[in-house]
Amino acid sequence: MMNKNDKPFKYVFSETSIESFKKKPEDNLTFSELVNLVQTVNYQIKYLNNESVVISKYTKDGKLIHTEKIDLPVSEHTDFEALLVKFEQTKPPKPTKENDVVSEDVDKKAKKDKPKFQQLSIQSVTMIGFTVLTVCVLVTGLTINHFINQANKQQTKLSQELLLSQLETSEKYDKVAQKMKEFDYPKKDIVNMYLENGQFVNALKTDKKAITSVLDKIDTINNKEQQKALNELKKANITSKKESISLDLRLALLNKDIDFLKKNIKSVDSQALSDRIVKLFIDEKEYASANEQLKFFANKALDKQAKQAEHDDKKQALTNRVNELKKAISDTQKQLDGKNKQISDLHKQLDDLNKNDKSPDKAKHVSDKQKEIDAANEDKNKISDILKDQQGKEKEAQKAVDDFK
Repeated sequence: MMNKNDKPFKYVFSETSIESFKKKPEDNLTFSELVNLVQTVNYQIKYLNNESVVISKYTKDGKLIHTEKIDLPVSEHTDFEALLVKFEQTKPPKPTKENDVVSEDVDKKAKKDKPKFQQLSIQSVTMIGFTVLTVCVLVTGLTINHFINQANKQQTKLSQELLLSQLETSEKYDKVAQKMKEFDYPKKDIVNMYLENGQFVNALKTDKKAITSVLDKIDTINNKEQQKALNELKKANITSKKESISLDLRLALLNKDIDFLKKNIKSVDSQALSDRIVKLFIDEKEYASANEQLKFFANKALDKQAKQAEHDDKKQALTNRVNELKKAISDTQKQLDGKNKQISDLHKQLDDLNKNDKSPDKAKHVSDKQKEIDAANEDKNKISDILKDQQGKEKEAQKAVDDFK
């Protein structure tokens, strides 16, 4: 049974990673208050594993009454009074008496029988031995405490990581961040946790200076997810004016908005973004813009790629021109061949009229046919001129291809 009239004593809580005890490592409590405190802390950490605390009880003048390591959490049905029963003690334990008694007479006789220097030597050896033994005990105790502390720290870290993993798996990211703060994780780790889970707005809210890390991470996901993430950041309205332009540039890049990218070449603020824009300019054959962008963020490989692509495109354009002219020449030649056949047929018709037309209008028929022949010859001459012009241009175009380096 608890004594309801128990007086407060000084309690010290040590060798623990439990936040409640770390925040207030000592307190003046009655036994009933101690029981209530331990029971409350036990409930708070019920989801953790293998925690512990060393509780020490002292008198007003600082004498140790009782010290004990308590493992937590325990079942909420535990009898906490029974668990802490030894702390009901109100007085320090009595010291044990020495059982070994040395005969004073024998001791005195021994001293008389030995020279003084030998007596001093034995005394010195005894003191040294006692000192060495004491040091060994202290060092051993410190070593054990060190390993206990290290083990407790490792166990605490594992328990924390397990809890964080469980919360993260449940997609309770804000709860994860809250616990990470409680566990003294650096802000950078909290930002990375959000980034790994695609929580870009929360990452930037956690650290406004993390914009570069946020954008770098967004650059690694697929285009559809990039657009979603960038639009969410714009909607959240948590970026500066300069940072907002970075978002707009990335959206323009995804949408292939060449005009916007051309107008904002000077606003590009990173090598990675510049490289992506240059690649788009090359793909869209915007070589002048690609070269302009490369002036702000040089990239030898992309510069070489842009020059080679522009060279190949120019050569291909010249080759295409030759092919176009060859096709035009072929089509014109067909027209000329058709016109020559027409003229040949008209001449046959004229010969037939001259030989076989017996009508009174023969002269008119012959005259009309001759006019048709004259018109056909005129068309033929025009087609021939066009053909010659095309052939001349084709020759020049082919020379340009041959001379192109």
